[in-house]
Amino acid sequence: MSISRFRILLFWVLTTVCMILHFNFHVGDLFYGINIVREGANGQKPTSLVIIRFIFELFPLIWAVALLYLQSIEWRRVNFFLSILFTLAHLSHVIGELKEGDPSQLLLLTFVLLMSILLTIESWKWLKTPDYQFTNQQKSKPVFE
Repeated sequence: MSISRFRILLFWVLTTVCMILHFNFHVGDLFYGINIVREGANGQKPTSLVIIRFIFELFPLIWAVALLYLQSIEWRRVNFFLSILFTLAHLSHVIGELKEGDPSQLLLLTFVLLMSILLTIESWKWLKTPDYQFTNQQKSKPVFE
């Protein structure tokens, strides 16, 4: 596995962990008496919450597992495209958090954005790696001959 591919997998997993932490930071406000109930909440989870959680918490983990096995140029293109979409989404999230002014969320989301940028950079490197590097398996040499 190339170093870029390893980094890509790591960044997908870490951004997911951080998005789960982001939700936990919101719930943690309960300990300090901060009302976290959304305006207009009716006791049922909206479909949009399920979709957003799938996109930012479950899909990246599924994608990371898929990338353990898939490395064709088509998959690398899709990975690069997805990394750009996620980076733009994380940028939007940071901008939105600037308006809210929660320092712990802002630090976490800024970190996620930086990881997402690194994910995009590594995805670009992986995309530009020639195919032969993936199919030309060389025999490993013994350490002591």
